[in-house]
Amino acid sequence: MKEHGAVIVDGVQSGSTQRCPHCGSHFIVAQNGTLLEARTSLGDMARPRVSCMKCGRLTCGRECCDPRIHGCVPLEARLEHVEGKKTLYDDAIADLKSKGAPLL
Repeated sequence: MKEHGAVIVDGVQSGSTQRCPHCGSHFIVAQNGTLLEARTSLGDMARPRVSCMKCGRLTCGRECCDPRIHGCVPLEARLEHVEGKKTLYDDAIADLKSKGAPLL
């Protein structure tokens, strides 16, 4: 799995981050262990891994980015919608808004 960023503490890399294809935020990817173990050290910041079958990438795990709930709405389509442009995802974006999920 390709890393998109790193967590560096005192000049030493202590973790890797990935960029969510749906919202663009970076999130820490745990290498070993379970979600319960991650929550003991990271608290509510630890979320389960959610993979999007449409774009084939790992998402940040937030509810607004979960493809099982809202489908696959890429960041680029969200940005274009905010700019007032038409996208192929306008129906999915309208569904996101109707459910109260944030676009960005």
